[in-house]
Amino acid sequence: MYKQQFVIIGLGVFGETIATELTRMGHDVLGIDTDEVKVDRLAERITHAVIGDVTDESVLDELNVGDYDVGVVAIGRNIEAAILATMQLRDRGVKKVWAKALTNQHHRILKRLGATRVIGPEFEMGAHVAQELHYPMVNNYIGLGEEEFIVELIVSDNLDGCQMDALIEKADAEVELVLLKQGKTTSTNPSSDVTLHKGNQVVLVGQLDELRKFADHL
Repeated sequence: MYKQQFVIIGLGVFGETIATELTRMGHDVLGIDTDEVKVDRLAERITHAVIGDVTDESVLDELNVGDYDVGVVAIGRNIEAAILATMQLRDRGVKKVWAKALTNQHHRILKRLGATRVIGPEFEMGAHVAQELHYPMVNNYIGLGEEEFIVELIVSDNLDGCQMDALIEKADAEVELVLLKQGKTTSTNPSSDVTLHKGNQVVLVGQLDELRKFADHL
């Protein structure tokens, strides 16, 4: 998985979670919010956290947001600010813009403005819960767009002592191992022939169908 640059606008619970998870996965993350307290809270936890009002176009220009791969508009209750932020990200050439919608009308407006994906938090949480119920070993996941996902799995009893490459071969799935956490030791891009042990955290990336094939053989 290649390293990407993300700009997260709005650092409430929703935006903070996205920003910290993407940072943990090794990406460069710029977080922007008007609230100094929220920015200070994340200053040491993500790549960059800045105080800024994105309704002022000069702020995004000064931060060179047009150079980022993905923009996420996670603004809470200010629908107007969310709409302006989405417009400005698209105007500056950000290729993928994900935006959080608060109402059905807001959803339609964001789509018309060119948002790549409009997120309804309640729907997303429902989908997340459904995934966890269907695949109990799935600890967390995030969609990258175009049916590609990053999935975190917890190694169960029946996988203790298995080699990752053997599991992938058995499932005949095209998935990539990008991170392995064993106790307090975290390895990025580990060898695929690594031996797994109960409780290890495994992070994979791949197309949804391929990840399902892999999960179905665990």
